[in-house]
Amino acid sequence: MNLRDLEYVLAIAKHGQFSQAASSCNVSQPAMSNQIKKLEQELGTDLFLRLNNEVRPTLYGTRVAEIARRILNDAREIRDTATEFRDPEAVPLTIGMTPTLAPYLTGYFSTLFSTLFPKMRVTLVEDLPQNMLRRVEDHTLDMALVAKINNSASLDFTSIWSEPLFLALREGHPLCTLSSIAPEEVPKHDFIRLPHSFGYDLEDRLPKQDGTTRISKRFDLTALRFETICRHLCHSDDCTIVSALAAEQFKRDNWPLCFIPFDAPGHLRDLGAATRPNCPRKPMLARIGAYILENPPVGVIPTYQPENETPLRPTNSEPVPEKM
Repeated sequence: MNLRDLEYVLAIAKHGQFSQAASSCNVSQPAMSNQIKKLEQELGTDLFLRLNNEVRPTLYGTRVAEIARRILNDAREIRDTATEFRDPEAVPLTIGMTPTLAPYLTGYFSTLFSTLFPKMRVTLVEDLPQNMLRRVEDHTLDMALVAKINNSASLDFTSIWSEPLFLALREGHPLCTLSSIAPEEVPKHDFIRLPHSFGYDLEDRLPKQDGTTRISKRFDLTALRFETICRHLCHSDDCTIVSALAAEQFKRDNWPLCFIPFDAPGHLRDLGAATRPNCPRKPMLARIGAYILENPPVGVIPTYQPENETPLRPTNSEPVPEKM
């Protein structure tokens, strides 16, 4: 038995088919099938039930898969720990970002990493929060930038900044004269939202959308891309929520939009890095946090606290962002 055998067991348990499992492990199906048969012979019992259209773990196979997952995670941790004793810049870094973050941070993080780690290869991966968190756990991402309320309980969270939420509308919209807005004042029939959370507590108080919410619209929009929605706003009376980072970028790009700050609890999201416990790249994250403290992106409030400093206590006099 070796680690590769355990990887095969996990892949088959996950996919339920030898063909898909073999493809995910970059091995031929006959080679994987033969290796599993050898492992079953070595162990003296079946790991899987071979059915007509699927492969299911036996009770014993289920327990072996659970043990295999722990062993493989420990093995990955050994490899990760080795990075602490090598040149940090010799090991590539992969960071996940959500579609509502990535378009507005690629330039900022390009400058950040060129300054801090000029020799290191960095890859930014755009994906939804739940997918990125699974990839951090699976060791295919080193860290993911997510809102704290979207983080997984199995991952560490390092706060980096807080960020206000705004309501975005076209320039000249009647609501643009408001200095602030409450969630309950957002027009229900004109509100468009993405299917996933931005990471603000306030989102629970915004209008919910169902099949009848926008039924009176002559021209309606359903989109998965945040910028598709925002471009639609420029020539309609619809509205949506945007983070401060996005609002600042739209202003720099001269988009004909106005941004009204929310005046309600939960209008700030705590954004930070989700990492595996005992991740050996924490010293690198500390340098990133220190850089952001000194050079934050426009529109955010740095919150990173070095481990040897006492975190700041929240106060009741938190400033409300001014209208942009």
